[in-house]
Amino acid sequence: MGYHRAGFEVVGVDINPQPRYPFEFHQADAMTFPLDGFDVIHASPPCQAYCALKTMKNKREHPELVGEMRVRLMEHGRPWVMENVFGAPLLDPIMLCGSHFHLKASNGYELRRHRYFETFPPIFVLQPLCRHGKKTIGIYGAKGRDIAQEKRHYAKPKESRGNPEGVVLPKKYAFEAMGIDWMNMDELSEAIPPAYTEWIGKQLMEVLHD
Repeated sequence: MGYHRAGFEVVGVDINPQPRYPFEFHQADAMTFPLDGFDVIHASPPCQAYCALKTMKNKREHPELVGEMRVRLMEHGRPWVMENVFGAPLLDPIMLCGSHFHLKASNGYELRRHRYFETFPPIFVLQPLCRHGKKTIGIYGAKGRDIAQEKRHYAKPKESRGNPEGVVLPKKYAFEAMGIDWMNMDELSEAIPPAYTEWIGKQLMEVLHD
């Protein structure tokens, strides 16, 4: 959606069906889908192998595709963006957060969502400052969560924690903070706020017009 707002015609590709995707969509393997005719490619390889899920007791094996995707994008030869989480092997990425764009819900909770972006050619000049207030919402595990309250809860001894009261916030605040209303909560947990890609997309437009 952010690239659309920046002026791009958007085509989505995913190996799984995406019935709520708001633009032209192809269910296919992004590692083999033809790239001819596209001016810019945005890739979001699976992040599970790089995030906290890799340390959980019930962890599963997940593909590590950042390196392979970078080779494919470089061979294509057009400008590209690759997004992932902290810990992914991106090269000189920039980190974006909801606080950069003043994203918040109507209850005053600011969006804390750090995502990292590698681009070719490099298009970023300055790293925006990350400035959170005390009330921040995180969206993961198909829930919107009060991050500070969750940290306080899990800092208690396990035998005295009880139920995590006040951690999970009403879903509407998650959608408001992300600026998204066309997904379900599972999809929202893996999404990028459109404000991020609109900001990137405007800079890519300048690259294409040079």
